[in-house]
Amino acid sequence: MGSVMKLASVAVALCLAAFAGPLAAQEHTPSDAQVAPKKWDVERVRCSDLLHASDDDRASAVMFYYGYLAAKANIHVIDVSKIEDNIGKVMKQCEASPTMTVPAAFRYALKPPQEK
Repeated sequence: MGSVMKLASVAVALCLAAFAGPLAAQEHTPSDAQVAPKKWDVERVRCSDLLHASDDDRASAVMFYYGYLAAKANIHVIDVSKIEDNIGKVMKQCEASPTMTVPAAFRYALKPPQEK
């Protein structure tokens, strides 16, 4: 496994493991994304999980998803001047649809207006 993949694996583990503590403390029922202790299915994490995470954990998770989904879409160039606005759109979508998965919220919030 290359160093980038190792780094991505560590980032996923850190971001998603961070959900477990804050969620329990806030009386939030986590989604079914946690498939085993310390193992999360990143495609099944719900917006409610993201919204109930601490600010730092949420920021880390959102940036993980930004890169993860860009890589899945084979996007090689990211306009960093649009990241803050795009994340704002995703968070608005999550607030409107807390049961939506985080990847679905990204895809919906960031698709061109004519496709919505």
